Amino acid sequence: MTRVYEVRVEAEIAAPPEALWARVADHEGTPSWVDAVKAVTIVREGQGRTGLGAVRVVAFKPRLWTTISEEITFFDPPHEFRYVLFKGMPGLHSHLGKIIVDDLGGDRSRLRWEVDFVFRSFHPFRPFVPSFGRSFEAVLADGVATLKRQLEGDRTTAASRGPA
Repeated sequence: MTRVYEVRVEAEIAAPPEALWARVADHEGTPSWVDAVKAVTIVREGQGRTGLGAVRVVAFKPRLWTTISEEITFFDPPHEFRYVLFKGMPGLHSHLGKIIVDDLGGDRSRLRWEVDFVFRSFHPFRPFVPSFGRSFEAVLADGVATLKRQLEGDRTTAASRGPA
């Protein structure tokens, strides 16, 4: 029986959707808010460089996490992009990630990060899949929380300076 592992994290952020989108759509800037990511490199440009069709290579800091390759398969700025992991994760059958920015009005947004994994029925790492899923969810949750702090801190700092 094939099991889909779903990871869902989200946060409401006191920042306009455009500001949030600018950060999440800057793939190479991901290490500035996802601590477990060492580097993201665009190896094939897509529409508008990082949009539809772009391929990125993601290197991670945690020991035993592999470097992976992902392709942007849907790109609808400033609302959503989707990506699939196609290389670098042993035993993976399929993967779909979504970054969604919801406009809540009044310069507020919601960031949703959703990832679905399906692993092959038989592979050498199968016993570790549940613990990997929990670790991966914690990485995403920490990243979203960090981005929230950064964007809300930027906003608070700008507001405390007063008009330019």
